[in-house]
Amino acid sequence: MVPDSHAHLDLIELEPGVAVRRARDAGVSPVITIGITLDSSREAVRIAESIPGVFAAVGIHPNDSAGAGPDAFEELAAVAASSDRVVAIGETGLDYYRDRAPAGDQLAAFRSHATLARSLGKALIVHDRQAHDDALELLSSEMRGADVPVVMHCFSGDASVLEECARRGYYISFAGPVTFKKADAARDAAARTPLDRLLAETDSPFLSPEPFRGKPNLPERARFVADELARLHGKEPAEMDLILTANAEAAFGLTRGERGG
Repeated sequence: MVPDSHAHLDLIELEPGVAVRRARDAGVSPVITIGITLDSSREAVRIAESIPGVFAAVGIHPNDSAGAGPDAFEELAAVAASSDRVVAIGETGLDYYRDRAPAGDQLAAFRSHATLARSLGKALIVHDRQAHDDALELLSSEMRGADVPVVMHCFSGDASVLEECARRGYYISFAGPVTFKKADAARDAAARTPLDRLLAETDSPFLSPEPFRGKPNLPERARFVADELARLHGKEPAEMDLILTANAEAAFGLTRGERGG
């Protein structure tokens, strides 16, 4: 089995239980479903509690962070503490590609997520799109010395960003783009990532891998990402599955007995 470390089960085209069963049949389990608003975070927890083999992360996406003040983060903290199926905080971070939220609001929300992750001892899942310098600076100030894993979701940085993330011991997650025909930079980054920091994800329903590019994504397609990571590192798929499983268990504090499914 290979874990899908980042999916949005509340947004996919299939009923979540059906999608999870199909994923398991394809050799993908567990699935971590990610909240991007307060409502979707509550839904992520509900899904995780009702379907074996699913865990939840709760957060407010940077594109949804406009006006998210202390009250919102009090509610988010309550959602995070409401279930032992919550294994991470996020996704949070910075997105300078889109202008759906002012940079100041994104930075404030990012800091609030980091504070919550530290206080709960849960992994912090980071969205970083065209904001590498600011994201790394904030992580340096907020997470330095914290005994909390940091996961760089759908990594899109260059070699220097990868080197810095690896030096800090962050987990580095790759999605469908690593399979795209012209995505040489993504493949180079994946090949350079230390094996003990590597994660696979789908970001379902987004970023379908080849040969499904352009179609709505599903957790079952983490298999294609994992197989490409195996090829890039010169590993057999079964060996890479074990590596990715061990890394997901370490990053999100899972034990084999808890994984279910």
